[in-house]
Amino acid sequence: MAKVVNIHTGEEVVVEKAPKMECTICEGLFDLEEEGGTTGYFGILMVAFCPFCLSSMVDLVTKLFNEPFKEKD
Repeated sequence: MAKVVNIHTGEEVVVEKAPKMECTICEGLFDLEEEGGTTGYFGILMVAFCPFCLSSMVDLVTKLFNEPFKEKD
């Protein structure tokens, strides 16, 4: 839930649910709160990844490296 305020009129609108996002890769619509996925920025470009594309990218990156990602001490 979020409150949106119109800066010109001062009118407040309560938004109950985030709108569906469009995946940057497959252009499919997904609900970020219910289905998962992620949003963020590549530099200055905003990106959104649905759960399927996100898990596919994570799987691809994991297979590119012989060792799993480890935290450095």
